[in-house]
Amino acid sequence: MSRPNPPTRAAPSYAPPRTQRTNKKAIWSLVFSIIWLGGLGSVAGIWLGVVARREMAGTGERGARLAIAGIIVGVITLLFAIGYWVFVAAHTGGGGGYGGGGY
Repeated sequence: MSRPNPPTRAAPSYAPPRTQRTNKKAIWSLVFSIIWLGGLGSVAGIWLGVVARREMAGTGERGARLAIAGIIVGVITLLFAIGYWVFVAAHTGGGGGYGGGGY
């Protein structure tokens, strides 16, 4: 009569647990939003934040709060950039009636 084989246990895994990656677009969203580059960085930060949020919904990556922060900071710095360029346009330029009137 044959004996049944004793149950075997799987060898313990010594590999470190796999960590979830942080979405790189979420990181760059915040970076570009902070470095606003006259408004272009703000727009890039907002766009990257939106794209990162869509990607994370499908991939399960981390960084949702970074993407939200990038969008919020991007909107705020974009408003500052618009205000800055309006101020510059109002206080510089060619017209305005300040010269050459012949009085």
